[in-house]
Amino acid sequence: MSDEAARESQKDGSDAAESPAEVAAQPPPPAEELETLRAEVEKLRDQKLRALAEARNAQQRAQREKELALRYAEADFARDLLVVIDDLERTIDSARTAESLAPVLDGVRIIQEHFLDVLKKRGIQQIESVGQPFDPALHEALLQEPSTDVPAGVVTKELARGYRMHGRVIRAARVAVSGGPPADAGESGG
Repeated sequence: MSDEAARESQKDGSDAAESPAEVAAQPPPPAEELETLRAEVEKLRDQKLRALAEARNAQQRAQREKELALRYAEADFARDLLVVIDDLERTIDSARTAESLAPVLDGVRIIQEHFLDVLKKRGIQQIESVGQPFDPALHEALLQEPSTDVPAGVVTKELARGYRMHGRVIRAARVAVSGGPPADAGESGG
């Protein structure tokens, strides 16, 4: 096929696909076209590097913001506790001049209520234990004591209150547990 015939077939679309051998046999593109392609490749490389740098900067910025948020996450909690400290200071001041313990005890009770309210706002609640069946998920038994009034395995005293935060135990209640009637009470027939 002559060059002229090949050009005619390309114009009318009859010979649309070129074989790899034909592509390899074509002369290289002109220098002007190579420079344009090189410039385009360099531009794309620069865009890629800029995009990577922007992504890295965004990641570092997010990490810094997260660190700051964690550092100051408890600022509201601290502000709430400052109210409790103010109450304590007022109670101490009034205790210095009080003629009886009644006002001091009232002040301490109010402080405890404020403090428990602050904890409740944060999802922290007391675990009620006395009279409840011993539960190792909620209670830490520090001692067992005999009792004729309380069945075995029931909490008789709370030595240190337990707390939950959003339903999860953050400190188990430290308790005394009934062991049931004393061993010698059932052996009276000799």
